Amino acid sequence: MSARHILICQHDFSRGGTERVAIGLAAHWATAGRDVTILCGSDEGGLRDTVDRRVKVVTLDPPIRRGFLSRFRLGRAMGKQLAGLRPDVIFLPGNFHLLLASALRKAASRPVIAAKISNPPLPYAAPFARIVFRHIIRAVNGIAAMNSGLARDLRALRPGADIVTLYDPVYIRAGAPVSRKPGHNILWIGRLEPQKDPELALKVLQALSGGAHLTMLGDGALSRKVHEQVSALGLRDKVTLLGHVPDIASYLAEADALLITSRYEGGPAVAVEALALGVPVVGTDCSYLLHDLITSPEAGRIVASREAADIAAALEAVCAQPRPPRESLATLVAPFEPGRCAQNYLDWFDRLTRERHG
Repeated sequence: MSARHILICQHDFSRGGTERVAIGLAAHWATAGRDVTILCGSDEGGLRDTVDRRVKVVTLDPPIRRGFLSRFRLGRAMGKQLAGLRPDVIFLPGNFHLLLASALRKAASRPVIAAKISNPPLPYAAPFARIVFRHIIRAVNGIAAMNSGLARDLRALRPGADIVTLYDPVYIRAGAPVSRKPGHNILWIGRLEPQKDPELALKVLQALSGGAHLTMLGDGALSRKVHEQVSALGLRDKVTLLGHVPDIASYLAEADALLITSRYEGGPAVAVEALALGVPVVGTDCSYLLHDLITSPEAGRIVASREAADIAAALEAVCAQPRPPRESLATLVAPFEPGRCAQNYLDWFDRLTRERHG
């Protein structure tokens, strides 16, 4: 028995990674011949026009917009739609939507509920957090963790649960070959937010030997502070701040290394994009996904310390080695190929459906 009708439940079309990935997977599932519906609280957020025309969109009426306790209202309202939609599988595309599971299960016992965990359900150590997490996922038939380390942690939190590792798809556009500039050309990409710690990137640049240049792509709440820091540290000639750019491939093509300074990450897709273009990655130990990716010296380094000097030393070592050919890193990024990722999800949905309905 296969999952013929897949229902994706999401709050809206926010420009977040969770929503982008869900919309991309929906298109692949439709191509594979499945009926796919997105059930949403509202069509706000900016990504509505990116939905494949073969994917049906059902918006609650009246709409439910994001707000305090909105997910509890959303779950109850979505539950009332299930009888008419009759899905085989309900897919919850990330941690934010986990709270819908209980209400959806109460409304309909027939469908499989499959949830993706995109970030660690912190704090692990708190007994109360374990109790809450176990209560939330009681209504879920299966859990997809987006990297192997997260899957291990989830199994420890919920022994006996059906937990698999399924990677998010990464869409890669090849950059045109370019002649790179002399010196170490370091690229940093991300929101200028405390989580990404852009100020650490500036400290790392200070610790590097002369001739290094840092290009930073992204904007956010710390934008003004980062600009001020660049001036205060005398780095105007060594740092280029470009804000948000629509296409990062050309910048990756010019880079000797990608620098990641985040405090924590679910799965930094930019690291996959870099490796696909032959750019090694040097990152803080912020994500289990980096451990799945950086498995050879030519792929880069994961630095346990958050000291700028230690990260700079790793960058120096990586930049000193010959630039690896793209083909040598192809096997590391192959699991993130969109078609492969989408099919892995379908295989999982089909298995869960067979096991539920025998």
